[in-house]
Amino acid sequence: MFDGRRKFDICVAPSRKRSGMGISMRKRLKLWACIAVAGMLSAGCGNKTEITEKPVETENPVEAEEPVTDDQTPDDTTSDQEPVNVQEQETENHCQITGGQVALVIDVGSAMDGGFNQAALNGAQTYAEAADISYSYYSAGEDTPESYEKAVLTAIENDAALVICAGSHFEQAVGQLQEEYGDVYFLLLDGVPRDPEGDETGIASNVHCITYQEEEAGYLAGYMAVLDGYTRLGFIGGEQLPAVERYGYGYLQGIDAAAEVMDNRDDISVEYWYAGTFMADREIEEVSSEWYEAGTEVIFTCGGSLYQSVLKSAEPCGGRLIGVDVDQSDVSGLFLTSAMKGIDSSVIDALDEFFANGRSWPKGIAGNVVSYGAKEKCVRLPVQAAAWRFQTATMKDYLEVLAGLKSGGIQVSDDIDMQPETTVSVIYHEQEEDLCKPEK
Repeated sequence: MFDGRRKFDICVAPSRKRSGMGISMRKRLKLWACIAVAGMLSAGCGNKTEITEKPVETENPVEAEEPVTDDQTPDDTTSDQEPVNVQEQETENHCQITGGQVALVIDVGSAMDGGFNQAALNGAQTYAEAADISYSYYSAGEDTPESYEKAVLTAIENDAALVICAGSHFEQAVGQLQEEYGDVYFLLLDGVPRDPEGDETGIASNVHCITYQEEEAGYLAGYMAVLDGYTRLGFIGGEQLPAVERYGYGYLQGIDAAAEVMDNRDDISVEYWYAGTFMADREIEEVSSEWYEAGTEVIFTCGGSLYQSVLKSAEPCGGRLIGVDVDQSDVSGLFLTSAMKGIDSSVIDALDEFFANGRSWPKGIAGNVVSYGAKEKCVRLPVQAAAWRFQTATMKDYLEVLAGLKSGGIQVSDDIDMQPETTVSVIYHEQEEDLCKPEK
């Protein structure tokens, strides 16, 4: 990320006291890992670490997955496969079919989803290569609490020392297993442990949680879109989960703030909808098609592979999209920008803490939550030449807003208990409504 002084910055954890034990190892591993991930970030998504996916030989083999291209929109949103390791990587990547010192468990989506899952995998792989450790990764067979728990148990049974749980779908699994498996360590991304009723539980000392200030990333995307001259905007979130809501509500706050600067509140309107799925879906395509046809210029696609459906409807009319979690500019030239939150580099930092402390969470993060935002150099928009697609808004405009977020001069509410107050028009669509269907 450009800040006027350095070519790029990577996400760093909030300051905390470190023990004297293992300092040299920490510095050595962090240096290797930082060099590796910085190379990926500066090069852009088009040059991310390549991961070769192969089918795993099991009793019920999992078919090899191919990266999804622009013209592929999978119809299946669920899978009846057992939660097993998804794919095998090349041996030089330190990846094992099962086992490994580190195991990443993901939801029913692909590990190569071009978003959250792939960013988590990139972080694990980057650190594994730098630190010479082994890793594996697994996916849940179905979108159910039982399947997510079974995926974690599979990793534990295969002797993982640390299980990285990618996403809030694993909150209940970690809540259920953290005490029972006290000798196993967990890194929970995007959530905190919960009980079967969905209430927060205590965080055991073998668990470390990372959350992100998505509201700041959403704010940046919304602000810059309006500053660039867009007045008809949309937001399509996947499931109505806290991270998705924070993205969306931050997006609205950024739109509203930029409208005040541009003095065009009366010209701006926002369509807002949670689709109820992170997968590509026919209804998402129909909804986004109607929005684009009615004049919507850009849609923030917030979650998993649902962007594939929006992209399909955007292509005939030249509609624009905003990506999420990672830089998605290489997917299509129709992506205006992406709201990013430093998933891969936060995973690297956590793994470094774990292994430098003798394969355990050090005091200060054991049993605690660390939140990453603009201040920690995690929240940002892509600024590489190929990804910078704003025509009117300038780099100076962007850096000024980013600096305001870092310093606290710009405050973005993370309250998701109520919709943010805005002076621009926001049309909230209910998920259960049969809306926006094209006329026959």
